[in-house]
Amino acid sequence: MPEKLLTIPEVATRMSLSARSIRRLIADREIRYISVGRRKLVPHEAIKEFYDRNMVTPRPAEGGDGVEY
Repeated sequence: MPEKLLTIPEVATRMSLSARSIRRLIADREIRYISVGRRKLVPHEAIKEFYDRNMVTPRPAEGGDGVEY
């Protein structure tokens, strides 16, 4: 089954960002997209890929007991 393609406003809503921010991600090639004429469509899976690439993992706590004071 082909991936669902989302418009820029749909991606913006799902990512809680502005359409302008999504356009910037596309222009910077930070997120996969398909160009159809002047339209830019983003595969649904590209959102998850973007989050996976940009996920920041917390550092382990120092001091051994895991509690910060």
